[in-house]
Amino acid sequence: METLTAIGKWISQSETLLSGMAAIIVLMGVLISVLGFIHRRVEGARNTTSLAAEPTQEAEITLKSLSAPAPFPIHFAESDGLRIAYAVLGNGAHDIVMAPGIISHLNIMSHLPIFRDTLESLCAFARVLCFDKRGQGLSDPSVSVPNLYERVHDIEAVMDAAGMHRVILYGLSEGGPMCLKFAYDHPERVKGLVLLGTTARWLQADDFPMGISGKTLDGMPEAWGTGVLRDLFFPSITRKQMSDKTYQGFEQLIASRQSVRQLVDYMKKTDVRPLLPQITCPTLVLHFAGDLAVPIRLGRALAEALPNAEFLEVGGVDHADLSQAPEAIERIRRFADSL
Repeated sequence: METLTAIGKWISQSETLLSGMAAIIVLMGVLISVLGFIHRRVEGARNTTSLAAEPTQEAEITLKSLSAPAPFPIHFAESDGLRIAYAVLGNGAHDIVMAPGIISHLNIMSHLPIFRDTLESLCAFARVLCFDKRGQGLSDPSVSVPNLYERVHDIEAVMDAAGMHRVILYGLSEGGPMCLKFAYDHPERVKGLVLLGTTARWLQADDFPMGISGKTLDGMPEAWGTGVLRDLFFPSITRKQMSDKTYQGFEQLIASRQSVRQLVDYMKKTDVRPLLPQITCPTLVLHFAGDLAVPIRLGRALAEALPNAEFLEVGGVDHADLSQAPEAIERIRRFADSL
């Protein structure tokens, strides 16, 4: 325990040196939460949606293009009297439901090439359902930040609306605890879990010294919208593709500082560690080796606490940009086939 405490203190000091920069990356799980966005048809797949023509990955990304409607149909499911926006793409053999990270927006994120390319790879072997959480994106607004029970209910609502009965849940960053809770509550509806760049708990504590310090988390809202962390969020997006000014506007488009502040408060309370020993479905935990948003130690700890989990370290410094990691996509495909 003394060793763990010492490690926790070192982590806290290191985060201070970063001036809160590394921890704000945890917000980028939101960006990956929308891996439901694709502009072009999957090669060789008979997609059930009609996708518009897309720019190449080298084309400049502008605020005008980011704010355009998504190039695929948006559907709505009802959950507790609210409309939850979702889209289903691909026509593969497996059903994958992707739980978004901290913030989601089906329209805006559909125009970022790295997400389009990631989803295209997944749609080559799966039918993928993506959705905006209540209160975000194209879903109906909510008075307060939804609790974990409401988030789980939203997953159930979009699955029912899409006619998906037993699926692979794909949890990205903040979407990870949501998927874990769903698998605990509804084991009969989950074939397996894929968890990327996530953790069972965010906030550092005496019994969780490896977590992110409260001071660092509390600094995230003030940094939101400045765009200073783009090289940590998306090192694969060049400034030729997206200027610093556009990236700053992008952050401001998807969330206000006040909404981020509320979401951070929710994250600080999230802790699904007590559920982990009872979640026995096959699980694939993936984590980028150089992820500064959710450090890899958190992914390793998650995999170790799950009874039937495999851990895969992915080379790179991204948070969850699988378009740069074909080996991870291939491992997800083999995992899905094994189920």
